[in-house]
Amino acid sequence: MKAALFAKPGVFEIKDIDDAPAPGPGEARVRMRTIGVCGSDLHFFRGEFPLPPGFILGHETAGEVESVGEGVAHVAPGDRVALELFNVCLQCDYCRSGNYQHCAARKASGLNAPGGLREYMTLPSYTMYRLPPEVDFELGALCEPLAVSVHGLRLVDIRFGDRVNVLGAGAIGLTAIVAAKEMGATYVAATARHPQQKEMAKSLGADEVFDATAEGVQRMTAATGGGGADVVVETVGGHNGETLAQAFQAVAIGGRISVLGAFTKPVQLHPIMFFLKEPKVVGSNCYGRLGRHSDYELAIEIMRRNATRMKAMITHRYGLDQIAEAYATADDKSTGAIKVTITP
Repeated sequence: MKAALFAKPGVFEIKDIDDAPAPGPGEARVRMRTIGVCGSDLHFFRGEFPLPPGFILGHETAGEVESVGEGVAHVAPGDRVALELFNVCLQCDYCRSGNYQHCAARKASGLNAPGGLREYMTLPSYTMYRLPPEVDFELGALCEPLAVSVHGLRLVDIRFGDRVNVLGAGAIGLTAIVAAKEMGATYVAATARHPQQKEMAKSLGADEVFDATAEGVQRMTAATGGGGADVVVETVGGHNGETLAQAFQAVAIGGRISVLGAFTKPVQLHPIMFFLKEPKVVGSNCYGRLGRHSDYELAIEIMRRNATRMKAMITHRYGLDQIAEAYATADDKSTGAIKVTITP
């Protein structure tokens, strides 16, 4: 089968590799249909995070079940599925409590195990979620960043009536806007850097959108009466920690901050920020399960209810042999890119 192999920063190679094996007990083989380019993928693409040559990226994935192994009942050949990236032990305390994202044995497709930029994958069937008719393959792949936002908001106990400030309007920031409204927020504001992000944030339900500048964050804070929002979601990350400091500015006294952004370097924060506002600050790692429903299940239901308007987030589509162009487009926001997808 064909796969896109990372060669070095900025360079991929399309090669034939060994086909995905027939599924064993508890496994299913999936024909990959859509892979989204994530912001964390771009850190690898730029060389900011180390990655060995020959690695297969791609963790925002959806496809069609081709065959299933013994004991698999919840998916069947022909099912359209979104793929959760974690392959875990299912036995440790973290797995049993629903926090399987912390399993010491976890393998994360596209991060520390081969990902979806290939024609087929064979995976444990518990990583697969059937898609409703309203959610096509492209939206199925987009459920991954939406699940990240759902998890981050659950960790800060979002509740009905909350005011939410979202810092950043990339894919995570935009999905956080939708998730916050669906999970009870009555007011959501966002910061955005690029024109297409501002327009998309408004179309996805943001009540107000501000420039992603120090002045913009001041205006965002003032818009809540000057006291800040009940919940702030930091989705930018980056090099200098500027948006993490802005989160303390934009949050209300006693409010909650959910940190979703990936930071490439250590950052410094003045301790007075913690002292003055007594915020609850929570780091968020991908997604897990709280009670009956996993974050992914909630994300798929939110996607079902918002499929038409979230479809507009997908701005560019490429084939596997156009992988370098796809990543370069995703990395250059002057192209108008929001979410770039690849079809093997």
